[in-house]
Amino acid sequence: MIRHQPVLAGRIAQLLNAPGPGTWVDCTLGDGGHSQALLEVLDNSCQVLGLDRDTQALAVARERLASDVRFHSIHTPFSALDQLPETQGAMGFLFDFGVSSRQLDENERGFTIRPGVRLDLRMDPDDPRDLRSILCETDPDELGRRLSDLADVPRSRLVCRHLAKIAAERDLTSDDLEAALLGAFPRGMRDRPREMARLSMALRMVVNNELEEIRTALPAAFGRLAPGGRIAVLTYHSVEDRLAKNLLRGLIGDDHDAPRDIYGNRPAMQGVWVVRREDPSKEEVAQNPRARSAQLRVIEKRRGAAMAGILGVLLVVGLVGAVMVGCVWRQTRHVELEKGLEKATVQERLLMDSVLQLQARIGAQRQPAVVGRRAMALGYKRPDRQFRLPEPETTAVHP
Repeated sequence: MIRHQPVLAGRIAQLLNAPGPGTWVDCTLGDGGHSQALLEVLDNSCQVLGLDRDTQALAVARERLASDVRFHSIHTPFSALDQLPETQGAMGFLFDFGVSSRQLDENERGFTIRPGVRLDLRMDPDDPRDLRSILCETDPDELGRRLSDLADVPRSRLVCRHLAKIAAERDLTSDDLEAALLGAFPRGMRDRPREMARLSMALRMVVNNELEEIRTALPAAFGRLAPGGRIAVLTYHSVEDRLAKNLLRGLIGDDHDAPRDIYGNRPAMQGVWVVRREDPSKEEVAQNPRARSAQLRVIEKRRGAAMAGILGVLLVVGLVGAVMVGCVWRQTRHVELEKGLEKATVQERLLMDSVLQLQARIGAQRQPAVVGRRAMALGYKRPDRQFRLPEPETTAVHP
């Protein structure tokens, strides 16, 4: 029985539609509503691949689309799409984050907060890590910080300590969530259903590691997307929407904080926004109240992105080669300059020694004795005195 009503199915099919052949990947298959809408607009040369880790949803979607040979499905989390060769060169990827109506409506799945329902919160029933094991293995204070970051759960540490004590003894129920909140708020809560929903959602995101799945899947999808292909993302919560929006901006190059070149220019964009944000219409929300918080974002990969990437790599290799050649030339020139400087220093030392020797020889030749001998050798004589004073008479006695 089909229970989940896809949000903006027709609009998404219109945005992802392109002439075939090609492959489109529904990364959150669910009951197959979005895949069915895609198959209705794509031609016979196209293929639609559905991914989901919920085995029950896969069974419903396979039965629903069994008559269409263009549809195939795989049981896997969407974070593993880069390991599937079928996704290479896909023309479109669709991500519908959050939880499906089937999981919320069936008490056996353990997602609802109806009274007395056992909590499970695993999207993959075969996953060995359930809510109880996580509460028993994780430090309550650390888990409380995560719940506060994911859904702004108030007094989350007190709540996690209370839940951890219960999990050590038995499986948890939705009543235990309410009891934990009442223990953290002894005077009562302002909006009990809202606080219960926030706590349940944050625990579900921890159990299924949803944010890490998104961080892994979106870059992988953009890397495998064919030039001209598109990625459509549906979010329902501010934390996952903020994460998805920032990831998409970084993938297409619409990031104001991206590093710039020496001239201050931003790197060339690898994609463009097709839809920055689109909300469901009032008519759709009236028919499906669970669509009221949905937000759609769509990006397209530039057709020259692959060639631009190759040219970018070649440019980087060329720049690195030029820098290496410049470094080698500079080192060689530096060695030559050092040799020339050493040779000039030796010549300077020899000249200084010659100057000192000349100064010593000149000083020796200017001595008086040496000058006299040289004058006599050349025939010069020192003239006698021309005027001599008479010597006084000292024998005579005058009266």
